[in-house]
Amino acid sequence: MKGVTMNKKITALICTAAMLLVSGCSEQNGSNDSPVQTESSADSVDSVSKAETSDKPDNETIIDSLNNGIIIDEVSGNVYKNERNANPISPSIFCADPTAVEYDGRLYVYGTNDQQQSEEGTKNDYAHIKSLVVFSTDDMVNWIYHGRIEVDKIAPWITNSWAPSIASRVEEDGLTHFYLYFSNAGGGVGVITSTDPVGPWTDPLGEPLVYQNMPGLENCPAPFDPGVCIDENGTGWLTFGGGNAADGGVVHTNVPKVARLGADMLSFDSEFVSIDAPYFLEANELNYIDGTYYYTYCNDWQNRNKWDRKDIPEPPTCSMAYMTTKTPLDADSWEYRGAYFYNAGQNADGESGMRWANNHTHFCEFQGTNYIVHHTLLLEELTGGTAGYRSIMVDYLPMNAADGEIPITAATRHGVSQIKLLDPYAENSGAVMFTSADIGYTDGNDPAAKSKANGSWIYVRGADFGYGASAFTADVKGKGRIEVRLDSISGKAVSYIEFDNADYAKVRSAKFSQFDGRNHNIYLVFSGADIELRSWQFTKGSEKLRPEEKISDTKIKYENLILTGQAVNPGPSPSAVVEMSGDGEYSVKSTSFEKGSELLNFGFINVDPDAKYKVHVKSIGLETENGIVEVPVNAELDPSSESANGLANGWMGAEIGSVVYGTKECGIVAAKTTVDWIGYRFALIKNGEEIPFTSITYNLEISGLILD
Repeated sequence: MKGVTMNKKITALICTAAMLLVSGCSEQNGSNDSPVQTESSADSVDSVSKAETSDKPDNETIIDSLNNGIIIDEVSGNVYKNERNANPISPSIFCADPTAVEYDGRLYVYGTNDQQQSEEGTKNDYAHIKSLVVFSTDDMVNWIYHGRIEVDKIAPWITNSWAPSIASRVEEDGLTHFYLYFSNAGGGVGVITSTDPVGPWTDPLGEPLVYQNMPGLENCPAPFDPGVCIDENGTGWLTFGGGNAADGGVVHTNVPKVARLGADMLSFDSEFVSIDAPYFLEANELNYIDGTYYYTYCNDWQNRNKWDRKDIPEPPTCSMAYMTTKTPLDADSWEYRGAYFYNAGQNADGESGMRWANNHTHFCEFQGTNYIVHHTLLLEELTGGTAGYRSIMVDYLPMNAADGEIPITAATRHGVSQIKLLDPYAENSGAVMFTSADIGYTDGNDPAAKSKANGSWIYVRGADFGYGASAFTADVKGKGRIEVRLDSISGKAVSYIEFDNADYAKVRSAKFSQFDGRNHNIYLVFSGADIELRSWQFTKGSEKLRPEEKISDTKIKYENLILTGQAVNPGPSPSAVVEMSGDGEYSVKSTSFEKGSELLNFGFINVDPDAKYKVHVKSIGLETENGIVEVPVNAELDPSSESANGLANGWMGAEIGSVVYGTKECGIVAAKTTVDWIGYRFALIKNGEEIPFTSITYNLEISGLILD
């Protein structure tokens, strides 16, 4: 793995004038676009010639779309991962403890199937998890869900299957063999193998590779969380371990183990060597990078008052740390290098706005860029849950190629950038998506996407339509309509298919509206529930409409509002950015601030003074210890303001006790402040009592937004 290329898009945000309060962590409950009326009849698209027979294999039948004039007049607002943030990778599947492997131009990511536990409707105690999940991508933002690896059916002896780690190599038979290690609950490590990254998988041992009370593991209370790598000589190495040392050691536990694997990758070829990993807890992973072994782990929640190093700072609470060596079996050779990844609840500025939780990370290089795959509770946060279900994320790994140093970084909602455009003329999986609303999946390997409600939709980012399109074909099952909309969920359909078939059939559009040949985002909108989409593709137009275009040249532009505010005594001030993808409703939560802070102003700053769209603030929700208190606002804001366009400002003057928004019984009220140059501060008053709050959520409605 070479040095990281930080290919992050930088949005220039010009914040003049006053700071606005709210929103913090761009944690939107989706860009929940409001129901829209769309012209969906046969008259809404222009006729084009049918695709030529030569476009399909001789043995493949393609049927023409029905034309019953079904109207899709509403779209689902149940979108939790919004259309601007690449994290988490899945919009609907809870999963954790990721590992990754590259194969045939795609990055495959495997994880603990928290979704299986969530189906039990309980807190996440991991007890019901007996499968793993697989995703893949070739552009780092559009992911295919390949379904579950049913480990309990492959290896019936298991108790659970958690925290996988994978390695691959070409064997003597000329095939690439994949070795997928997993935690057998907290009491051991199992391994399954395959010659395909999505299976089928087999259990070559019929028993654990590592088990509780195995000789040599006397100081390893939980021999789980495997981390595997293969070095340049084709030799495999395995780390594992978890829990606290028997002697109660806090800093130097020597609990995690490393061992050399046998040539078959299914046995050990050395003794178990202890690694002195400071404040060790769990989440072992192992990488081999340019001749060096990188061991990573999650440290514990203990205070750091026993830290005994002068040359390197103690790791932040429950962060990820790393160690390196060139000789893994020499216990004294392992060098502690420091923390490289904050807990999800923390970043360089303090509180991140995401929830605190354990983590599990893996390094991977893909197409010349270094990434870190990890997990947070972000998807659950966005859905409003509190049961502890995790979601896999991808961020950049800022590794210094010269010396292998990894400066500490943090989880982000934005995630990483798209590295290649999607080919809409290829046959694409129905399960490929950036995000979705009310979309589930069929059972089995490589499942189809399945709609769950009227107006369900799939969003695919960044498709290269250099040849335009003359037809849309999809492999579908069910009854209803799928519309193709470009760049906005509320846009008119450029194509559609209507169908009524009990089994899968490839259905081709009978009508198609011509559109400009450039890069576009794709929305696939479903008319009702239980429609299964196995694959889709567009037919090229008759001629190339433009030269080759890079992702950076794409004219798909998003408008921004900066949501911020000013808080003092002690602060800090909350902030966030609203990145709008189209007309509709947006719910954006601020970063957290201390409940003792005095809130002096709140509002927004528009980054484009020429904006013509309208912003309607429907209400604001203030987070208290007893939940969210929603206060009606119903104010129209002026997005063309070149400076702060606040809903209210404490220095503008108001009578103390007057209601700014809401009512006297429940509202935002002008209150006294200790700051002598401010007229008043804002307080949440409910039935005459002031209620401390620590974040604010703006509920906005955007209209008239025109995107390039």
